Amino acid sequence: MTQQPENRPGPLAMLARQRWLRRLRGNRATLVALICLALISLLCIAGPWASPYEEAAQALERNYEHPSAQHWFGLDSLGRDLFTRVLYGGRVSLAVGCMGALLSLIIGVSVGGLAGFAGGRLETVIMRVIDFLYGIPLLLVVIALMVVLGQGLQNVFIALGLVYWLGMARVVRARVAELRGQEFIDSARATGAGPLRVFVRHLLPNTTGVVVVTATFMVPQAIFAESFLSFLGLGVQLPHASWGTLAVEGLTAMRSHPHVLMFPSIAICLTMLTFQAVGEGLRRAVDPREAEMD
Repeated sequence: MTQQPENRPGPLAMLARQRWLRRLRGNRATLVALICLALISLLCIAGPWASPYEEAAQALERNYEHPSAQHWFGLDSLGRDLFTRVLYGGRVSLAVGCMGALLSLIIGVSVGGLAGFAGGRLETVIMRVIDFLYGIPLLLVVIALMVVLGQGLQNVFIALGLVYWLGMARVVRARVAELRGQEFIDSARATGAGPLRVFVRHLLPNTTGVVVVTATFMVPQAIFAESFLSFLGLGVQLPHASWGTLAVEGLTAMRSHPHVLMFPSIAICLTMLTFQAVGEGLRRAVDPREAEMD
C-alpha cells in the first residue's frame, strides 16, 4: 500500500501523453508540419553525402551560374554548388537551434523548477530577476555575449543558451507551482519521499508537455538569432557555413544574381514556419482548454 502513491504520477503522465498523441493524430496540419520537418532534417543530415559535389569545390569560370538541371540552386560567387552548400548550412543552423534550445531547456527547467518547488521568498527573488532580464532586449544581450566570448560555433551555442532560457523558466515555474499542492505530491511526502525525489519523480514528469512545447518554439528563435548574428558578422564563421552566412554572402549579389540570396532565405523561413506549426500543434494537444474548444 505504501508504494501506490509513489507510482501514481507515472500512470498519470502516461495517460496524459496518450491523450496528446490522440490529439496530434487528429490534427492534420501538425502532421504535415512534422513530415516537412522530418524531410528537412533528413535532407540536411544525409543530403550532403548523396550530393555529387563537394562543399568547397570551386569553378571560378562559372561563378553565379543560374539554377539548372545540373545545379538545382545554381552556383555562388566562387562557383560552388549552392544546393550542396545549403544542405551543409542546414546542418549548422539546425545544430545551433537544437543546441541553443537544449541549453535553454536545462537552465530554464532547473531555475523554473527550483522557483516553483521552493516557493516563498526564493520564488519571489528568482521571478523578479527573470522579470528584470525580460525587460532587456535579448538580441542585445546575445550580441554583447558574442563580443565578450568571441566568434565561433561553440560560443554561439553558449550565448543563445544563456539568454533564451527565461521563457522556459517561467512556464516550468508556473506548472510546478500548480502541481506542488496536488494530492499525489502530499501522498509522496507522507510516504517519506525527500524533496529531490518528489521533484524528479513526480513533478518533472508532469511538466513534460509544457517543456516540449516551449523547447519547440525555442529552436526557430535560435535559428533566427544566429542568422541575425551572421548579418552583423558575429555568427558562425568559416570554415562552417550556416543559412545565415549564406544569406549574408548572397546580399552582395542580390540584384544581379538573386538566387544566391533566395534559396538560403527560403530555407530559413520554411524551417522557422515548420517549427512554429509543430509547436502550435503540440500546444493545442497539451492544453486541455484547446482540446475542449476543438
